[in-house]
Amino acid sequence: MRSTWVQKLMVVPLPFVLAACISSSPSARFYTLHADTTRVDSGSQTFGDAWVGVGPIDVPDYLDRPQIVTRGDRHRLKIHEFDRWADPFKNRILDVVIENVVAISDSKRIAPYPWSSAFRPTRRMVGEITAFEARPEGDVLLRVRWLVTVPGEQESEEIRVGEYVEPAAAGDFNAMAEAMSRALERWSQDIAAALAIGSS
Repeated sequence: MRSTWVQKLMVVPLPFVLAACISSSPSARFYTLHADTTRVDSGSQTFGDAWVGVGPIDVPDYLDRPQIVTRGDRHRLKIHEFDRWADPFKNRILDVVIENVVAISDSKRIAPYPWSSAFRPTRRMVGEITAFEARPEGDVLLRVRWLVTVPGEQESEEIRVGEYVEPAAAGDFNAMAEAMSRALERWSQDIAAALAIGSS
């Protein structure tokens, strides 16, 4: 009788076990990059009659994931399972750059890649992000390679290399997302300036 009583006491219904596990699991937090067009000088770059295509902008595979990735010591990366991007990371970067370039140029003749077959850009920017993460030093690093091309011409402008560093409190993901947005804004200003050359 005693062994039966002990066995009954130790049997816990499965739903109670699952409920306990779920309630103890931390909930995910979501962040996004944004374009603060109030910070840019609207119309400071003029594209004239040019039709401008922006993209694609490639990012490393290790960054193109829902989880936020930060830089650890030396060659180590940290993947934060419960701190995530609200949008697909690669797509959001292109959206922010487009919003910034539109605000800086005040042009309505800009389209993100991929564009429709009816859109025929006369100037195009193609980019690649090689690093874009928060570092343990308390800042965010954006490192890029990009160029502006004129479709139909054999020679393109030289490949440009840029590096943008913005302060961000270590461990503060809100501050990190804000710093990353500012870095994209600075890159967008350089992109707009390059697109404006020879466009008017």
